[in-house]
Amino acid sequence: MRGPDRASSSVAAAPGLPWRDPRFVGFFAAASLGPVASMALRFVPGHLEGAGHSPATIGEVMAASTLGGMLALPLAGWLAQHRLRAMLIGGALVQALGLACAGAAADSVGGLAASVALMSLGTAHLDVGVVAAVVSSVPAGRRPQVLAYYFAFVSLSRNVIGSALAEGLLGRWSFAAMCQALAGLAVLHAIVRVVARAPAPAAEEVAPSSREFVHDFVRPRVLVLLGVFTLLSIHFVAQESFITALSTRRALGSVTPLFTAYFAVIALGRAAAGHLVDRLGRGPVVVASALLLVGVGAGLAEVRTQAGMIALGIATGLGHLLLWPALYSTFYDKVRGRGMVSAALGAALAVAGFVAELGLGAVASLAGYAALYWTAAGCAALAAVLALPLSRWMSPTNEGAGDGADPDPHAA
Repeated sequence: MRGPDRASSSVAAAPGLPWRDPRFVGFFAAASLGPVASMALRFVPGHLEGAGHSPATIGEVMAASTLGGMLALPLAGWLAQHRLRAMLIGGALVQALGLACAGAAADSVGGLAASVALMSLGTAHLDVGVVAAVVSSVPAGRRPQVLAYYFAFVSLSRNVIGSALAEGLLGRWSFAAMCQALAGLAVLHAIVRVVARAPAPAAEEVAPSSREFVHDFVRPRVLVLLGVFTLLSIHFVAQESFITALSTRRALGSVTPLFTAYFAVIALGRAAAGHLVDRLGRGPVVVASALLLVGVGAGLAEVRTQAGMIALGIATGLGHLLLWPALYSTFYDKVRGRGMVSAALGAALAVAGFVAELGLGAVASLAGYAALYWTAAGCAALAAVLALPLSRWMSPTNEGAGDGADPDPHAA
């Protein structure tokens, strides 16, 4: 990465940032629709808990959702490189179909599992395609900033707009009605993608062969970093997949205040510090963030009040503030092929979800939700230990140091 020392006040006007391009701004804004529609998934555990199902059953249903996303990813990487617009239209339509089926099968565990798997298949295509397009629209030196803004915007879409909308629909009508309403939003998203065009890439990328991609990806340090990414993703999934069930079990009330506090920290922090990822150092950012998330896991294990949940929302925001821009930017620098990198990271997140939802669901069934979140805290602690030796290698001034890797051939 280059130019991390420029002042944040000049970000909007800085060369290489695409905020004045109407096509980019429209594409960026439309990226909110997929995450908002996907928020039906957050309320599946609470719906099942309220119906008397065990944490293990909840984990199995959520794992089916993750499996649906995993099945999408091998094709998603290729589509993001070659058929982006068709991929986004199709992803929105599949997401709509899954949501409609979830509404129809709300009272059937098996039907709900199949429906959320279908919904997540569409969501995975949207996630991979959008982030690959956003990354390709800016020079390499600007990726941490733009990714920070992108992840903050996605957080707004998911954790404030989407969560509040889904929870409001659920409270006013029913789980089934909520799913049907969000299915309509997903259809609207498909129409937007038919009309809108993706932004032009900052520089043409010659898609690497599968062999070149694999060669980059299987280097030891990349694989260790993938392990760090997966462990932190397990922590993230533990919160996402079980928080409404935890709230229902402990009568903690609405989860929207927690996610609103989380978003407030993310939005303000990334606006103020998104440009500091490389100045602070990606490695130190990842280690410090992982240690913060250890505390979040411990807090979720013991929380008993909504005030405590809001405090944990703030702590979670601090833990995730710069973590994901640092991790994603490092992978895009070290491995060629933006679409395939996006798909690979999506696959790692899906594997983490599958492990967390099946494994942690079983842990909660045996020993309660406290044990589930203490286990998640342990995953974050292990991630911090693994990330510590990678700190120098993760720096953008040490592209591929010690691995024999070349600098990103597509960097501006």
